[in-house]
Amino acid sequence: MKKRLVNNSLRHGIIFADLILLIMSVYSIINGDFNSSLIFAVSFCILVIYTFIVIKKSRSDFSKYVKMITEEREGMSGDAISKFPLPMAVLQINGQISWFNDLFSEMVGTGELYNVIIGEIMPELRWSEILKSTGSIYTYASYKGHKYNVVGDIIKSSISTPEKPDLTVLLYFIDKTETENLRKRYENEKTDIAIINIDNYDEIFQKMDDAEAQQTMSKINKYLIAWVSESKGVLKKTERDRYLILFEHQYLKDYIQKKFDILERVRSLGESIKLPVTISIGVGVSGTLLENNAYARAAIDMALGRGGDQAAIKDSSQYSFFGGIAKDYEKSTRVKTRAFSVALRDFILNSDKVIFMGHQGLDYDAFGAALGLQRAVRVLDKVPYIIVDHSPAIKPLKDEAEKIEEYAGLMISPEEAAGIITMNTLLVILDTHRPSMLPNADLLNKTTKVVLIDHHRRSTDFISSTSLIYHEPYASSSCEMATEILQYIDSDKKLTPFEAKALYVGILMDTKNFTVKTGVRTFESASYLRRYGLNTSEVRKLFNTDKDNYARRAHIVENSVSVCDNMLVSVCRENYPNMRVISSQAADEMLNISGISGAFVLYKSEGDICLSARSLGDVNVQIIAEKLGGGGHATVAGAQLKTKDFDEAFTLLENAITEYIKENGKD
Repeated sequence: MKKRLVNNSLRHGIIFADLILLIMSVYSIINGDFNSSLIFAVSFCILVIYTFIVIKKSRSDFSKYVKMITEEREGMSGDAISKFPLPMAVLQINGQISWFNDLFSEMVGTGELYNVIIGEIMPELRWSEILKSTGSIYTYASYKGHKYNVVGDIIKSSISTPEKPDLTVLLYFIDKTETENLRKRYENEKTDIAIINIDNYDEIFQKMDDAEAQQTMSKINKYLIAWVSESKGVLKKTERDRYLILFEHQYLKDYIQKKFDILERVRSLGESIKLPVTISIGVGVSGTLLENNAYARAAIDMALGRGGDQAAIKDSSQYSFFGGIAKDYEKSTRVKTRAFSVALRDFILNSDKVIFMGHQGLDYDAFGAALGLQRAVRVLDKVPYIIVDHSPAIKPLKDEAEKIEEYAGLMISPEEAAGIITMNTLLVILDTHRPSMLPNADLLNKTTKVVLIDHHRRSTDFISSTSLIYHEPYASSSCEMATEILQYIDSDKKLTPFEAKALYVGILMDTKNFTVKTGVRTFESASYLRRYGLNTSEVRKLFNTDKDNYARRAHIVENSVSVCDNMLVSVCRENYPNMRVISSQAADEMLNISGISGAFVLYKSEGDICLSARSLGDVNVQIIAEKLGGGGHATVAGAQLKTKDFDEAFTLLENAITEYIKENGKD
């Protein structure tokens, strides 16, 4: 560079001297001094010739300099690419390999790669996805047991146009196999926490002598120890009916594949002692130890809330369920009912008013429970209200209630409830625990006192802002639960015959005339209601139907088809009045057919295709309904499907039934 600067200065000086000599030669000619002019002219010519030689040499040196620099830079670039520390390849737009470095050749295992399509070597490399990249390329690929992050760019040449793109793809491969193996090992060795609950511990010791009960518990303990040993886990008994288990996450998939077969092992004990023996399992996964402990507690609550005899797995976002195929059994102890009744009485006394709210499309169970419990509110000198929608299912009972003078102002709309509720109002939710099922879920945020009374199996969509919960999936109905509560709330004034009838109607509806989920406590509740003037012949009139509806039910039953041998499915494409009521009644009728364990009716309501599902207990229709986005109880369930096409709805239902049968080994 320094030499170039010197040459430039020399060249400029020579040119300047040429100009001086030329000027002096011209000046001498003008003054007539021809001798001097000749000398200046000769000197000028000599200097011009010298200048030409210098400039030519300088240009030659400059060309050599440029060539040298270019070659140096090209050599540096080529060396850098060939020695790049990652496998690299340059490809044409069709995936054809144009160039690759030695590391790429070593990765693939051959050097014969020119003009080879990369998809033939690495099928998992999604070339079409790479070409869609608008910025830098970032994708994944597996090859010969190795996992790679594939990074690169799509390069446009200077002659590329939208009409004729000239593109080159540059890719390099980062081997993440070791990192991925470490990540997987870390995930596999994370500690999962499980909580196991013996569902009917109290019943075992109440209905068996001590020796037999201890022997049964010993067998359960033995089964649990053997089951936990499969995962090399740790088993610790924390309470008389509860265990804590720690095990590595890698063993969870084995438990899932076996569908938590410990449930069946324990359930088999009940066959020999003629007493239901089941356990529930809650597993917390994918978090820290502290988080997994919280997940496990939430999961065991969910499993018990769904009726027990099942496993629930919870992570940070969702639940998974296994089991739950055993029939619900009745709990003989009423300790929980008594404690809840005392707490409810205190809530009523410390509230300005009480509002009862059931689910959308109010039925006899929710409405009957509200009519029964409002009597306790009146006895405690508080003002009760019942939110009533336009459900045709309760019209006969509602019409009777409106004729009773004492009930003036009792029944209000959801909008009216929003206008009178205060932060000191007691809001009692009946016969549902799902906020999406409420006629006005906003009311939950307008008071600090929310009480929940429900008998449906717990779903993931659960009202969280509650002050007091009485959730008993073993009960036949909300009316049975309300009847028992009334017996423990101190009252001088008794139920009226109409209120006793309302409660009895709810029990009768949900038990299908005392044929489903009916236990000793169900009959005891009915007996209690009989003491207050219940007339059962009047109750039957509430279930009477007209000729048209009877014909419509018969039409739905007649059009049913068999699915998986013991299930009936009917698609009702007609849009009858009161479709929800008619479809549920038709499903009940279908259960009267010999050999049928489950009945399903698809119908349209307000533009949506809905499902009404019924069973006699052998089939858990709640699990089937949940697969379609719905829920309910083991014997009564429903759903609103995510389609408006009946044929698609039938296929979805058929797949859900088939999946349920496979999961529970009923094929």
